Amino acid sequence: MYKFIKNIFTTFLFVIIFGPVGYAQKLSSDSLIISSIRISGNTKTKDFVILRELTFRKNDKIPADELPERLKESKTNLLKTPLFNFAEADFRYLDSLNVEVIINLTERWYFWPQAALYYADRNFSNWLNNRDLSRTDLGLGLIKYNFRGRNEKLSFYSIFGYDEELILNYEHVYFDKKRQHSGAVFLKQLKRKETACMIENDYVKRIKLTDEYALKSYNFSFKYQYRKQIYNSHSVYLGYEHRSLSDSLLTCNSYYTTNPTVPVNYFFIKYIFLNDKRDSRIFPLKGHQIKITALKNGFFIFPESNINSLKIKAEFSKYTKLSSKFYLGNHFTVQKTLGQRNPFFLNTALGYTSNIRAYEYNAVNGTDFILIKNTLNFELLPKKIIHLNFIPWNRFNTPFIQIFADIFTDFAYVKNDDVFYNQNNTLANTPLFSAGLGINILTYYDWLIRFEYSVNIQKNAGFYLHFEVPF
Repeated sequence: MYKFIKNIFTTFLFVIIFGPVGYAQKLSSDSLIISSIRISGNTKTKDFVILRELTFRKNDKIPADELPERLKESKTNLLKTPLFNFAEADFRYLDSLNVEVIINLTERWYFWPQAALYYADRNFSNWLNNRDLSRTDLGLGLIKYNFRGRNEKLSFYSIFGYDEELILNYEHVYFDKKRQHSGAVFLKQLKRKETACMIENDYVKRIKLTDEYALKSYNFSFKYQYRKQIYNSHSVYLGYEHRSLSDSLLTCNSYYTTNPTVPVNYFFIKYIFLNDKRDSRIFPLKGHQIKITALKNGFFIFPESNINSLKIKAEFSKYTKLSSKFYLGNHFTVQKTLGQRNPFFLNTALGYTSNIRAYEYNAVNGTDFILIKNTLNFELLPKKIIHLNFIPWNRFNTPFIQIFADIFTDFAYVKNDDVFYNQNNTLANTPLFSAGLGINILTYYDWLIRFEYSVNIQKNAGFYLHFEVPF
């Protein structure tokens, strides 16, 4: 009996001590070790910029069945930066446990002198509808993407003609080796002889002066961003704005500002949380994006301007692949404003950064709003790469084209309790609906062209042209 008990105890002890070791060895045999990462094609971009976008690190142990998906996600992250036309991610076995990851990149052209015409309206369709070529600005300047090979962006614009603007931005300046903390600075001077003064019959009413500026403004802000994880970021903006208003502007709309007897001066602070798991910045088809913005205008530093409000805005977009050709996009935005009454130029809702399709010619002001967008995309032409062998530079000789057709429906509701505003406008405080169809053409260097035909609940229909993603 003693011998039997001794054998049982010995066997039990052996299982406790050596069993987990054997189990760990089984796990190891199902995992792969990233022994090295080899990067090619980055003649300008620093390796650490590329490594920051990968979903793994050197010496990481990754389950073998997860590695292909990790490589695919890393490729998507690299293409979402404005640095590369093409990116490939693959691996090769060094032995049964160790692999080498191979990243092959085609960089973009990063230095772009600017000499272009700009339309002086809220969107391109509005500019076309006005049919006034004088409402055009000539812009000269430069943009340097990937400045110093660190994905920094340096831009300078001098715009003159219909508007006069001077813009200087320096973005994506990282402070630490892990590239988790970054900053940016934005400077803008604007002078306009014609500017929007109010919303009348749901259209923007403008005044135009010949011998003086209707509006002069100066704006500067600093941005701090914390991005510990690849897909999440926290950004804080601290800024100041000054506005000088002409008498004619205040005559057009006495509610343009909350205190018309003094120039407008106010500080603002803005916080943005962004969770971005889309497969593309330009035309996403899969994944999601969550964006939450809190904007505080006014800190009683300039109490005579009477600006003191808090605007909270939440946006959620979901992109779903239904089949090999069909993709569904859904978007939801809600905004709430707290505090005292905003001046006209801060009381914006639809027709500015948030838009409802088929209302391109309209603007709807208000404190609160909701916006729902739904789009069904069908891939007409899969991504086709064109090889232009007569061009010797690989940054330009491999353009691509991809075409989608879509159908869509939008809904919005804007709340506005301003009695004066509601006397002259009807789109606030009423449900807004629209539907339509369109063609979307994508090509490289982030070019997107959208041709749309849509109709709204007021039975206004039209063709519209856009150059940005609807959401």
